[in-house]
Amino acid sequence: MQRFFSKLVAGRKAPYTTWTFIEVPAAADAALGHGPVRGTLSGTPFRGTATRSGGVLRVPVTRALLEQAGVGRGERVAVTLERDPDPRPIDVPDELQRVLDSSRALASAFEAMPPSHRRAWAQHVAEAKRPETRQRRAAQARDGILGRQFPR
Repeated sequence: MQRFFSKLVAGRKAPYTTWTFIEVPAAADAALGHGPVRGTLSGTPFRGTATRSGGVLRVPVTRALLEQAGVGRGERVAVTLERDPDPRPIDVPDELQRVLDSSRALASAFEAMPPSHRRAWAQHVAEAKRPETRQRRAAQARDGILGRQFPR
């Protein structure tokens, strides 16, 4: 388990400038590497994915986690991290699954995406409250998935 303090920072380039990240110090970076991680942010447990950008290993922090931990961007926080050996299932909502089932090429493109991208599309559709919004987001996912983009 890696223990360190980190300042919560914004992404450096669009579309990630609205996101918040934990930057992993070099000493912990060597032990973790990129991929699935689990740990705590100011004592609040979470799971995430460590990725490298601009030579820095970082882990995105959701708004819900920030609220739950009672912290915000710009603050220095206590972090514990370790590799997460447990697979994280991706719950694809029915609306998105129907769109994926409509095209073999689209389904293949979805499966070829990194798990973080697949999870982001599934959550983007699933988090919509109204059925019409879920349907619209699922339909719009086609172009984003084929373009290997994150939902916006």
